[in-house]
Amino acid sequence: MSERQYLGQGTNTSWEKFWYVLGCVYFGAAYFQKVPVKKALSEYGLVEMTGAEKFWYVIQCILFGSGYFAKVTIKRALSEVPNTGVAPTV
Repeated sequence: MSERQYLGQGTNTSWEKFWYVLGCVYFGAAYFQKVPVKKALSEYGLVEMTGAEKFWYVIQCILFGSGYFAKVTIKRALSEVPNTGVAPTV
C-alpha cells in the first residue's frame, strides 16, 4: 500500500517520473493531460497556472472543447472531496 500524500507535498517514484517524461516526449501527451487538471485546481485556488499552461488550456478548449470537458470531470471529482474544515498545508 502506498504512503498517504498531501497536496503540495507529494512525491513521485522513479518509475512515475520516468513515465511522465516519456509521456511528455511523446507529443507532449502527459503535459497536455495535466493542463485541465491544473485549471480545475486553480479554480479552487489550490494552484496557479503558468502562462504556458493558460495558453495551452485555451488551445485545448478551441479544439473541440477537449480542455473544458476534461476539466469538468476533474472539478466534479474535486467537488465530492469531503470538507474536513482543515486547510491543507503546503
